[in-house]
Amino acid sequence: MRAFIEEKRFGSKLLFSNSCFDVPALSRTAILGPSGCGKTTLMRILSGLDHDFAGRIDDGPVNPIVLFQEDRLSERISVLSNLLAVTDDKEKAREILSALDLGSEEKSHIHELSGGMRRRVAIARVLLLDCDYLFLDEPFRGLDDEIRRKAASLILQYSENRTIVFITHDEDEFPLLCADNVIKLSLNTAETD
Repeated sequence: MRAFIEEKRFGSKLLFSNSCFDVPALSRTAILGPSGCGKTTLMRILSGLDHDFAGRIDDGPVNPIVLFQEDRLSERISVLSNLLAVTDDKEKAREILSALDLGSEEKSHIHELSGGMRRRVAIARVLLLDCDYLFLDEPFRGLDDEIRRKAASLILQYSENRTIVFITHDEDEFPLLCADNVIKLSLNTAETD
């Protein structure tokens, strides 16, 4: 995929001007930069959620899935019910929950869970969906090191034939998802490595 962004504004702020971003097929692309530099906006453009820009996307995703910064779970139903809202495969849903150390929580309601537990449920849910591109906005937010490693391993396991694009503030997260392509953004410029 290649994005040509002639101009993208967020309100009166110019985020991108005459910028080009490459995301090779089946790559593990990290988008890195400080808060406010346009990481989430770029992800929304690449995933096809934001069309309010001058430019074009070549060879974009056909069936993208997005893990947002917000977990976007149904609060008043159980953990397992949140997963079964996107799949009929109860066995696979339970397998993923167990791999994320949430097997004992399948009957708990989302509003009863900690922030880190909610994040793991959100990760489990996106992994149950078919896609060609998996977009992850700060996927490890609120997770401790051990759970972060488990979640990253599971994401890689379930995304073998998918392109992954993930946002991070931390270069130490590159190895977790085997980043082989990096888009570095700053508050003033955008460049790719």
